[in-house]
Amino acid sequence: MKYFFFILLFISNTYAHGYEDTAEFLAEVSEAPEQSETWSQVFELVNSEGVSNALSSSQPNVLLKPASTMKIFTGWWAFTQSYRTDTFLSEMLKKSVNQMADDTAQGLGGVLAMEDFYRDQGLSISDETFQAADGSGLSYSNKTSCQVQIELLKLIKRSKDYDRFKKLMARPGEVGTLQNRLLGLKGRLFAKTGTLNRTASLSGFLETSKGVIVFCVLSDYLAIPVTQARLKIDELLKKHDQLVLNP
Repeated sequence: MKYFFFILLFISNTYAHGYEDTAEFLAEVSEAPEQSETWSQVFELVNSEGVSNALSSSQPNVLLKPASTMKIFTGWWAFTQSYRTDTFLSEMLKKSVNQMADDTAQGLGGVLAMEDFYRDQGLSISDETFQAADGSGLSYSNKTSCQVQIELLKLIKRSKDYDRFKKLMARPGEVGTLQNRLLGLKGRLFAKTGTLNRTASLSGFLETSKGVIVFCVLSDYLAIPVTQARLKIDELLKKHDQLVLNP
């Protein structure tokens, strides 16, 4: 009975706090004290013809820590190379498993090879837009801009494999990092969360009757708790959903 209770407690804590609310993600790391809370966001609507229209943008080119949204870069790279199975990538992306992502990036040649791959795919990869340190996003040395993440998301959206790949990402109401978030968007939201000690992010796809919203929100050097930053991100997503559905 004691062991049964422990298992229930473990499951309860996992569901209550999420896969990224662990010491691994929330470790204290010393950073430059002059850094102040910074938010970056880009929301674009891609219609059925593939035409993209800007919905909102704020500091799209500022370099911030992507946290685990870095796994989108690793996941899509592995997916296009048929390096991992869908089952593997689903586990890696939905539950945000760092070791799986880091091993995958290393197996494909490392972060410099990742940068070369995406540069060849037409993304605006440079030191000013993208600095990869690992495949998971756990390193504080990773830096990306929302703009380059949006370029990646639109690349995925244009692919014939979009419908297949989106199902590998976290979704509200399903096991993973979004299972207790944004339940009102269930069935329409496919995204990757990101969490570090003072960082919260969310990037992905929100499907609507008017098209697909591709979005990236990065918040870094937070002065507020990560839990509060997540609420702000969720409100941004719901606001843009309503903006598209009820212009």
